[in-house]
Amino acid sequence: MSKILVPVDGSDSARQAANAAVVMAAMTGDEIVALRVIDVENYTGQWEFMRDQVESELNRDAAEILADVEERAAKKGIKVEKVIRYGDASFEIIAYVKENKDDISAIMMGSAGRRGIARAFVGSTASRVVRQVGAEVPCPVTIVPA
Repeated sequence: MSKILVPVDGSDSARQAANAAVVMAAMTGDEIVALRVIDVENYTGQWEFMRDQVESELNRDAAEILADVEERAAKKGIKVEKVIRYGDASFEIIAYVKENKDDISAIMMGSAGRRGIARAFVGSTASRVVRQVGAEVPCPVTIVPA
């Protein structure tokens, strides 16, 4: 069975992408993979002594974000695989697709994340993933605005 990968971070555009993936999966019979990438280094920086506390909080946040996608999909009878990875978001999204290229039929992701640093139309993570379509990402990518 093919799967739609939905990278999520709790942003409005990621929620819209998850909603769009649910609609598409309901039409195609695909499953959804909700992927949350946690970049602990981005949050701890010079506060290394707080690493365990920060990582614990980020994991709790990730579980809530993934559960939200799962709840919305369950209303339409769609199965969701929840995945948490650690590191740079664009690198981990691309790596996940490469590792699961036979299963992933499409990527639906938000145009900009929660960082608050907006690019003109597409956030940096989405932009990096889109630039890899064909080279490292062997499936279509849909960018969903908030």
